[in-house]
Parts: sequence; structure tokens; C-alpha cells
Amino acid sequence: MKPSPATLSAAARGDRTACQQLLADCGPVVWALCRRLAVDPDDAYQDVWVHVFERLDRFDPEGPAAFTTWLHKVAHNKLLDRHRRRARGAQIFVVEEPPELPSRAPSAARQLVARDTLERGLASLDPAQRRTLLLHHVAGQSLADIAETEGVALGTVKSRLHRARVALSRALEAP
Repeated sequence: MKPSPATLSAAARGDRTACQQLLADCGPVVWALCRRLAVDPDDAYQDVWVHVFERLDRFDPEGPAAFTTWLHKVAHNKLLDRHRRRARGAQIFVVEEPPELPSRAPSAARQLVARDTLERGLASLDPAQRRTLLLHHVAGQSLADIAETEGVALGTVKSRLHRARVALSRALEAP
């Protein structure tokens, strides 16, 4: 959902209700990006939103860019910064907890296995391909917007997306 200019303006002034509305409208897409592109998605999600709310007054709702495009660019840049810092410095250890199987029907277990298979397939992709695939299919960005965000040619984005789809398809078919 695209937030209204009034909501953006109120959120930039610190209106709590407007900020909550932005989180409700745009939070799921940011969470999906953080979950798939960050080692520590909870911290990354918080970091992205702190950054967004600190700089929201700089976004021009009447300008050429849509808020969602600006938000995805900010999230993408923050996630890249976090990745670079992590690569340079401290080690982060991730403790995988075994998934809890829901007590419902067997279909829930199948969904959990399918989700885990998809997550492993996404994790196996080249980082640039994974970003392109997620920005296009999860965040709903156009290929031209992704090219601008990534700072590459449109043809590069198209080939990354194609290669990501093929690699993910193969990963999902593997036993």
C-alpha cells in the first residue's frame, strides 16, 4: 500500500499514529528483505526503520520518486552497509534453533518444509542475484528501478533475474 503524503508528513513530524501506519503498510516488505538479506534480520529491520524515520523529512512526497522506491533504496543501502561492516570486522555467530512443528494438520509441516527449502534455495543464490530477485518479486520494484538502485545497466538486472530464477528453480528441484 502506498502511504499518503499526509501520513508521510505526519510521520516526519514524529506523529506516532502515522509512524505506526507506515510500519503497517510498508513493514512487511522491509521485513522480507531483512529476513532474506541479513544475518540478523531483527536488528537489521530495526536499523532500517530507525534510519528511515530519522531521514523521513528529507523525502519529498511531491518529487519524482515514489516513497516505496525511496524506502527500498534506503533499506538496500542499510543492508549493504551492515554486510560490509560485518565482512570487515567482528564475527557474528548464528545459532539455528530447530523449527517448532505446529500442532495442526500435516499440511502445516509440509508448509514448513517448503519454506525451509525456499529459504535454503534463496541463500544459495549469488548475493546480487538474490537482491535482484527479492527486490523484483517481493518488493515489487520494476527492473528499471532495480537497475538504478544497484547502479548497473538494465540488461545486467535482466540477466541477474533470469539467472536467479534458473538457479532457484534448480535448488527447489534438488532432493
